This record gives sequence, structure tokens and C-alpha cells, in this order.
Amino acid sequence: MQLLAAKQHLARKLNLTYADVAAGLNDLWSDTDLATYIQLGLTRAWDYKPWPFTQDPQTATTPVNADYVDYPQNIMLGSIYICIVGGKEYKKLLIEDYLRWFQCNPNDATRYWAETQTYIFINKNAYVQGVDTLDLYGKKIAPMLSNATDPLPFSPSTDSQSYSGNEAIVQLAYGEALDSEKKKNPQAAEVERKKAYETLNILWKPFADTKAFMQGQTPLFNAPNYFPDYPNSRQS
Repeated sequence: MQLLAAKQHLARKLNLTYADVAAGLNDLWSDTDLATYIQLGLTRAWDYKPWPFTQDPQTATTPVNADYVDYPQNIMLGSIYICIVGGKEYKKLLIEDYLRWFQCNPNDATRYWAETQTYIFINKNAYVQGVDTLDLYGKKIAPMLSNATDPLPFSPSTDSQSYSGNEAIVQLAYGEALDSEKKKNPQAAEVERKKAYETLNILWKPFADTKAFMQGQTPLFNAPNYFPDYPNSRQS
């Protein structure tokens, strides 16, 4: 499902003729209104679960003589759950524990990392500076839809491969519209939101089952957890 189709779907739910809305012939609703509600629905669905397609590894070269790197701009703050440098995974510490440890062990090469605000601290003694690759795994910030052909996120490959999550996005958007000053129907809005989250829960179940299965296995090697729990990213 693309943005245009989502707006048309939302218009039908609101008993609107989308062509009139798009042409500016509706005195109450605008095309911008519909797009705004779709974007709100998208963001709520995106943030609801750590969907696999929301996870994004960021790769860079390690800095030289730097105690920290800046948080990747397209990754949600606090969402990084795996830090790999030079092919080796680092253990996360709370920032206060990391700073205390580093102060007492300024030359130690133990593979530790921590984060605070928009900074990621990585023990520079443990890697070859300016040479080793830095891989950070976190959750991407929800995409902003602007073009009519922009796909909703539950169409991860092509527009024709659409999960029921896209329908949930429109339903969440419908709930926002019902809760607006234009409709003033919070009771109906809550019903629509509940239905949408029920759909998302059903869609999430296979991913949750896979996560539970994988966590019950004895790993043959260390691998990133592609189904992290949020918001526990600050725990070691």
C-alpha cells in the first residue's frame, strides 16, 4: 500500500470523496489532514514493536583519538542493542559504570561500550583506531511519507507485498481523525485504536515466537539479536 492508496482508504472510512478532498473542494477536510493522520498512524505502529524491518545496522570506520562517536542520525536514541567493532561484539555498561571503570582502567582493552544522550562511548583501547569497522544495530526512526508512491512500512519489499499492518496504520489514522476537533468522537476513536492494535498483535506473534525459540537455543556463535526488547537498551 502506498501513501495515495492509504489516504483514499482513510477518506472512504470518513465517508469522503477523496477526489474532492485532493482538489480542495471539501470545506472541512484537506489532503494534508489525511496525510497527517496517516503519518501519525504509521509512527504509532512503527514504535509499537521492534519489527524486523525497523532494525538497521549502521557501519562506519572507528574514529581516531576519540572517546565517543555521535549517535547515528537515523537511529532512535536509546535503541542500539548491539555494538560490534572489528568483528567482535562489545558488552554494554551503564554510562556511569563505564566512566567509573575507564577512569580506573585508562589503558585496559576490555571490550565495553556505553551511551548517554546523543553519544556512544566505545573503549578505544580495544580496537585499531581508524582501521576497524564499527557496526551499530538499532531501530530506525519512522520514515516520513511525502510522495504519493511512498510505500507504507508493512510493504517491506514491494507495494504488492503488503502485510495487514498497513491496514492497522490506516485504522490508527482513522482513530486520530475521529478524535480530532473535526469529528469529536473519542469513544469511537478508542474502538478503532483497539482494533488496530489487535491486528498488530496478531501480526507480531510469529516474530515473538521466533524470538522465544531462538532465545531457548544454545548459540553456536555470537550473533546480533534482531528482535530486541525496548526500552531496555540501557541495561547491561
